[in-house]
Amino acid sequence: MSNGNSLRGASPWSFERPPPAERLLRATPEKAADLVQSISAHGIYLIDRAGLIQSWNRGAESITGFGRAEVLGRPFEMLFPEDAIREGVPRRTLEFVRAHHHCKDEQRRRLRNGGEYLAQCALDAVRGDLGELLGFVEVVQDITEAKQREDRLYQRATRDALTGLHNRGHFIEMALLEIERARRFAEPLSLVILDVDQFDKLQATHGHEIADRVLVALARCCTGTARRIDLAGRLEDGRFALLLPRADKQPATEMALRLRRAIGAQRVAIGGGRDIGFTVSMGLASLRRTTRDLAELMRNADTALEQARRAGRHQLEVWFE
Repeated sequence: MSNGNSLRGASPWSFERPPPAERLLRATPEKAADLVQSISAHGIYLIDRAGLIQSWNRGAESITGFGRAEVLGRPFEMLFPEDAIREGVPRRTLEFVRAHHHCKDEQRRRLRNGGEYLAQCALDAVRGDLGELLGFVEVVQDITEAKQREDRLYQRATRDALTGLHNRGHFIEMALLEIERARRFAEPLSLVILDVDQFDKLQATHGHEIADRVLVALARCCTGTARRIDLAGRLEDGRFALLLPRADKQPATEMALRLRRAIGAQRVAIGGGRDIGFTVSMGLASLRRTTRDLAELMRNADTALEQARRAGRHQLEVWFE
């Protein structure tokens, strides 16, 4: 290594004997780099004090597609996508390790073909016996596929397979947290429960496939009308719920009416150039100081929903204490 940034500059004096791997890095970093050349599962490479890449093992080449000749002597930032460079991620990462000696993170990294991968990175400072910074060593692993599998499993566990909305279990879990937050900060919160009118008859008349299309259209209306902070879920069959944080009775009613109008405008193709519409009954309840828990809030919204059903199709009723 050159330009005064060599990792060879370790002092022969040491007050505390470092571990063998660290002693090897301090004394002969090039030899340490040679020892990891054949490792293919992880990218392992040395970076000097100026942030220039000084070694490149087989794993780094396999993961990124960059050959040794393309990276040696080049800045560490070349391993990052352009937007990450603009945001200063490589610079901040090195600065953090200079100050704290170690950084473990998940970062987007650049591939030679112009793509990206998700890397699990462990970056360590290499210091001399007197504490002076000699450079850095980074170990990276491509976790893109593992992360995608994890995300798919999470989606299966928390999302309704047909509509993509939160499933009942996850909706209730998130609603409990929202109620706790609303009480802590004395903020309003409302709940709308809606049910497709005569869903069993619709299913018997047109079949399960058409009924599923109706549910998908209803879910699309819910997500299209809701705010970013709202929570939409499918509770069962044709029954859905919409949790409205920071909304008391009046704004929640206005939002429910907008949703009802959007649903009323929907048409679902049934084949042969024909389509059908559908309607929903809706019950709304708002959180009060006397509301004990989510179960009571849902019972109140269900009571309002039953009143809406008795009033006729496509009605909205609001629960009052």
